[in-house]
Amino acid sequence: MTEEQATELAALQPKVAQQKQQNRAKSAKYAQRVNAAADRVAELEELAGRGS
Repeated sequence: MTEEQATELAALQPKVAQQKQQNRAKSAKYAQRVNAAADRVAELEELAGRGS
């Protein structure tokens, strides 16, 4: 690895790590919304069953 390549790698590593962290945060938020929606559907289905 040349010195130029090592410098480029050192510059890119924090950016990649930051992008990975942002993607993990977005995925976690998405999963929370999906789980909340699934919980709400189950709750509404249960209520619908009681009313019949």
